[in-house]
Amino acid sequence: MLPNSFQSALFRILAVCLFASGSFVHAQKAGEEKSKPAQKAPAKEEKKSESVKKEPAKEKASEEKKAPAAEKTPAKEAKAEETLHKVTAGEFSVKTKISGIVESAKQTPISAHLERWSDLTVIEVVPHGTVVKKGDLLIDLDSEKLEEKIKQLKAAMPLQELELATAIKELEKLEKTTPISLANVRKSKQHAEEDLAYFEDVSRPMREKDAKKDVSSAENYLAYATEELNQLKKMYERDDLTEETEEIILQRAQNSVDEYTWMLEQTKERVRRVLTTSIPREHESLKSALELQRINWRAGERSLREGLQKAKLELAAKQRAHDEAIRSLGEHEADLENLDLRAPQDGIVYYGMSQKGKWTTAATVERKLIPGGKLTMNEIVMTLVDPNQPQLRCLVPEDKVSGLETGQSAEASFKILPDEKVGGKVTSVSRVPYADGTFDTVISLSKGKESIVPGIKGEAEIVLYKKAKAITVPKKAVKKEGDREMVTLKGGKTRVVKTGKTSGDKIEILEGLKAGDEIVLPKAPAKAPESQEKEGDEQEEKKSGEKK
Repeated sequence: MLPNSFQSALFRILAVCLFASGSFVHAQKAGEEKSKPAQKAPAKEEKKSESVKKEPAKEKASEEKKAPAAEKTPAKEAKAEETLHKVTAGEFSVKTKISGIVESAKQTPISAHLERWSDLTVIEVVPHGTVVKKGDLLIDLDSEKLEEKIKQLKAAMPLQELELATAIKELEKLEKTTPISLANVRKSKQHAEEDLAYFEDVSRPMREKDAKKDVSSAENYLAYATEELNQLKKMYERDDLTEETEEIILQRAQNSVDEYTWMLEQTKERVRRVLTTSIPREHESLKSALELQRINWRAGERSLREGLQKAKLELAAKQRAHDEAIRSLGEHEADLENLDLRAPQDGIVYYGMSQKGKWTTAATVERKLIPGGKLTMNEIVMTLVDPNQPQLRCLVPEDKVSGLETGQSAEASFKILPDEKVGGKVTSVSRVPYADGTFDTVISLSKGKESIVPGIKGEAEIVLYKKAKAITVPKKAVKKEGDREMVTLKGGKTRVVKTGKTSGDKIEILEGLKAGDEIVLPKAPAKAPESQEKEGDEQEEKKSGEKK
């Protein structure tokens, strides 16, 4: 068995075919009758023909009733699809909707900005969402360890001052004694140079000559004694002196000769020693002494100058250490005064830091904002927002950023206030996207109800374009042929137009039309057989329902 829908469709097709064939036969007979010459017929035949004509008409009417409405008058349907549109001038606007999150135009991050102290232990903290006034305590931090540190710094200050004073005096002494020490070193080196030069030029030649003279003198003395002894021997051989006296004198002369002989031997050895050992050694000693003096002079000058410089650097270091101790004490005392975090303005306390309207660090920070919790220096733990300056921060995708400009009016709506609209204005539109491809856009809001607070989501409708008297037509009326845009006027003529903005199913006409012109809207696309079958089924079901 075939489905009911398919059977009904088949029956409708057969009915249409029968209707078409009957109409064609009827038309053919009518044409033949018209082509025959007119003849007078009896009155009875005329009446009979009239009755015959009426019968097909009745059949036609009955068949039309049986046929579906969609297939009944196709000519009328074509007329309904092609309609005229009268051009008018009126207000025209282009709008777009973007979503975002409410934030405050004035929001102050709260963090511990201390100079020295880093042990930030929480004692007490105000709850999230608390309304505070300027100067109210937000976070109470433990100060016991900081107070102990300040006491230690104060206790160490006298010793540092004493060490600094000692270093100053030591430097003053070195500045006076160093030039004298440098002069002494230079003089010692100079004296050694002079001693060596004198030895080489004067002392050594004289000593060598003196040694040689000693040998010559000893030789002369020996020669004199020997000659005297010889003369005495000759003389005593001729004179009549007693033998005993001669012996004494000769013995003395002999002793003198022996003594001078020994003296000559000693002198020669001493002179040899002086010439070969003593003088060369003294010469080397003077050279070594001079070299040592030169080394001492160079090292002494360097060490004395470096010692003075070192003393200056040590004094500067002690001065810096003392200044640092004073600065550290002052900064720790200032940290003690600023340890407790207070509200810099009136506002509402939010935990965490706001980024692009979202409180990204709230969950992390909330675990620290408890008694005994440890905060980190310069970490934003709270944000104080002013609820009287709300704004909607939107991250606009690429397909919606075109046309957004600062100064455009906007109307914001919020799920938390479904029946209220809040006016606003676009204050900034970024032309550089974030990494996710969105563009940062800010809409300032007029002050609304207290429930419009940072963190809630909202949607803004922005008027991108507005014209009081704009010529607009349905978009489907404009056809494109290459670079030209055209519309069809009443009567079938076409006209080139210049279009502007588009909003919904309307398009702005800048040139080519005026108010009062009539244009033709294109035909609706032909319906598919399935849709026709559905419509026929619906009509049949409707009729059957009405009969019941």
